[in-house]
Amino acid sequence: MRGIASKVGTDNSDRKPRLSTRFARASAQLRSDLTFAAMDAVTVLVTYAAALGIRAMDAPAAVSDYRLGFVFLLPLIVLVHLVANFIAGVYGHEWEHASFEEAMRLLFASAGAATTLVVGIVFLQRVTGSNLRLLPIGVVVLGSILALGGMGAARFRARMFSFRRVQGMVDSAPTVIVGSGRTAAGLARSGSRGHQPLRVIGFVATDPGYTRKRIADLPVLGSLDEIDQIVADHEIEQVLIAAQLDPSTLRDLVDLFVEVDVRLRIVPQLEDVLGTDGRLQDVRDLAVSDLLPRPAVDTDLTPISELLSGKRILITGAGGSIGAEITRQVLRFAPEMVVAVDNDETHLHDGQFTWNDYTADLRPILCDIRDTERLDRVFRDHKPQVVFHAAAHKHVPILETCPEEAVKTNIFGTDNLLQACREHEVEQFVLISTDKAVEPTSVMGASKRVAEMLTQSASQRWGDGCTHTAVRFGNVLGSRGSVVPTFMKQIQAGGPVTVTDPDMLRYFMTISEAVQLVLQVSALSKGGEVFVLDMGEPVRIGDLARRMIRLAGLVPGRDIEVRITGARPGEKKAEILSVNPLEPSEQKKIHVARPGHPGIVTLLDMVESLQGMVDSGTAAELREFLLSVSNRQWSEDETITFAPMTSETVTEAG
Repeated sequence: MRGIASKVGTDNSDRKPRLSTRFARASAQLRSDLTFAAMDAVTVLVTYAAALGIRAMDAPAAVSDYRLGFVFLLPLIVLVHLVANFIAGVYGHEWEHASFEEAMRLLFASAGAATTLVVGIVFLQRVTGSNLRLLPIGVVVLGSILALGGMGAARFRARMFSFRRVQGMVDSAPTVIVGSGRTAAGLARSGSRGHQPLRVIGFVATDPGYTRKRIADLPVLGSLDEIDQIVADHEIEQVLIAAQLDPSTLRDLVDLFVEVDVRLRIVPQLEDVLGTDGRLQDVRDLAVSDLLPRPAVDTDLTPISELLSGKRILITGAGGSIGAEITRQVLRFAPEMVVAVDNDETHLHDGQFTWNDYTADLRPILCDIRDTERLDRVFRDHKPQVVFHAAAHKHVPILETCPEEAVKTNIFGTDNLLQACREHEVEQFVLISTDKAVEPTSVMGASKRVAEMLTQSASQRWGDGCTHTAVRFGNVLGSRGSVVPTFMKQIQAGGPVTVTDPDMLRYFMTISEAVQLVLQVSALSKGGEVFVLDMGEPVRIGDLARRMIRLAGLVPGRDIEVRITGARPGEKKAEILSVNPLEPSEQKKIHVARPGHPGIVTLLDMVESLQGMVDSGTAAELREFLLSVSNRQWSEDETITFAPMTSETVTEAG
């Protein structure tokens, strides 16, 4: 992994926090220091009195002569110890994380105070003569030793208890910490806290030019370029990332150790845990979004404000993963009204909790897009101007056995919406599609391709009153029912992680990217386009499974089994984004696909044939017909007459 350090971002564990954060920390530290100073003053008073009392046990008559001098010197003794502590840097530390360095500071402070007092007493006695009996030197020495013990006990009590806990756990994993800032040092010092003990071997610097040899009394073993050799040489079992690394560097680390018996975990930066106790359980495993196989795409949403502000927006499938996020982001642009439509009351109810922070007029509506009368009433009552259509059946294996349900929702439901948009003068319609619609091998992909055709031809069918657009997604990280949450549940259950085919290739995007794409293309569209996000290179599902096991801080094959189950009906080996060359758009990372579609007569005949098959045909006939018409390379205005439910239908369409 040579050269990885060149990708590392600044070690933000040393970056300056915001003013409010610095003030909060300074206030908390001041309170802590004042508390310790007061405790130190009381400790010095008590321990020096105890030292004088111990001396009095041997020579009570002689010591009685020193009582007046002791009372005279006591304020000065306290002051000298507090000043010595301050000079030695005893204050300003997090003592629950204290190590050898802090103990030495306290020892030097006590020794310095004792020396100052002895020299001062001897000097005063010589200057004033022997008549003034200030304090025996032995009392000063004994008092300073007792004071050292008292002040040390007050500071190291939590550290001593933690040490005992570590001693009882001999199986702690050898660990290296990536980073060289305060977060890394604090983690090393607090290694005995949290759910499991840490046996920190040393540090890995993110900067190849880092020159310090030790941090928190532990060695700096090398730079990030050398981490693979460091892990091998020291038999490391856990790597804790306590520095701010960019996503590409995180991906390189995971790829480096994907087949090695090493856990990778991320430590939150100090600013992220301010207000908590900063304990080791705040360490998190890597998140899937950390390892998106490319930089995340942030699209320019400035034009969206003009499109959505003050408008009435309707979103179908609003209770789903994508629909809920579209609803949330649309609410940010101060629309006049947002109509959140879904046929699942539970999803719609749950979604409301994520939308409560906005002041726009939000109206959750329970409605099935297959119900034309109910749909017409919703449009008539709320008069939407922009429609985002996210409602769909999407699970490939289930739809293979129930193709009629895919047709009724994904095709007929889309057609119902398009007709409602025409009748109620909607200005903008955006269909959420999928890369599975390109050369589909499944009922789900085929049904979405027909929905794309209906959307592309809508303006030709009804005129230019509304702009119609489709957007193709890849696999959305974290969306309900997708491969990522499925893998997560299997990992949480202890495995196995089931992979149909490890060599399958899939494109991935985050929910935020997907929704930004939807909103952006609504401003870019001129009508009839199919937009596609630049999602980088596709990812092998087998690699994704192993990486996700790594994200959980586990080791593939040892902690979690990866089991190959074989491809399911309808699944493709690899997804593609377009058959035809993609065209650029006004946005760099958004491209335009222009797949052909049949003429209006053929398209309406196709829908009528599908209706006949749903009513009277078999699932096998319906599936074959769908795949045939969706895979045909259509030319615009091409006309074919379909005869439903006959073998000639498929032959003629193909």
